[in-house]
Amino acid sequence: MRKSFKVYFILALCLMLLASLSSCKSDEQKAMEKQIKTANKLLSSKSKIFDESTRSNLKKVIKDSENSANDKSYKKSTDKLKAAIKAYRDSIKQQKQVTRPSQKFIIERVSNIESIVQVEAATEETDTNNLMNKPKGYYAYIALSSSMVPAESKLYSSPVENGNEGGGAIEVYKTAKLAKARDAYLSTFDSPGALSPGTHRVVGTMVVRTSSKLKASQQRALEKNIIDALIKLK
Repeated sequence: MRKSFKVYFILALCLMLLASLSSCKSDEQKAMEKQIKTANKLLSSKSKIFDESTRSNLKKVIKDSENSANDKSYKKSTDKLKAAIKAYRDSIKQQKQVTRPSQKFIIERVSNIESIVQVEAATEETDTNNLMNKPKGYYAYIALSSSMVPAESKLYSSPVENGNEGGGAIEVYKTAKLAKARDAYLSTFDSPGALSPGTHRVVGTMVVRTSSKLKASQQRALEKNIIDALIKLK
């Protein structure tokens, strides 16, 4: 009985000590630990992100925060954690925007891109690739006519008829797997010549393409402008 009492007494003292140590934490330290908890919860979630660098940066900021030892460093770490958490959350929102987006959303976003003079969505009747709404095909195809493509390279007045060669195109799929499969298929034609598909990049569940008629620097600039427009948060 006496032995049990001693054990309970020691446990009670330990609990009191832990409570005492916890109460000794400054507001700055508590604020930092709260942000660390939030950050770890985000990292353990199943939410997909657009920019993987936001994940590695958040992990680094958490690790760096562990070296904080005074109120000044706690405050500094808290600010860095908040910024990294915001970037991670924004990346989640961006990924949602490029996952099965609506045709209307894409047209609204790309219509104001510099050098894009005309935007047109294909229908099953006008889709020259004949992939619209088929099992492994896209559910939306938006053709982009660019002022950077020479007029003589545009055989038709319709962006859809000119297709990707007129400037660029965005193919929208139901899953990232289908978009990646399309991208892999286009890669088999990646060589100079009449069959060159131009540049192509998977963005969410889309394949963003630019014309082979553009110079390499123009392709990079247009691709970046398209992606930036699609992931912009409002």
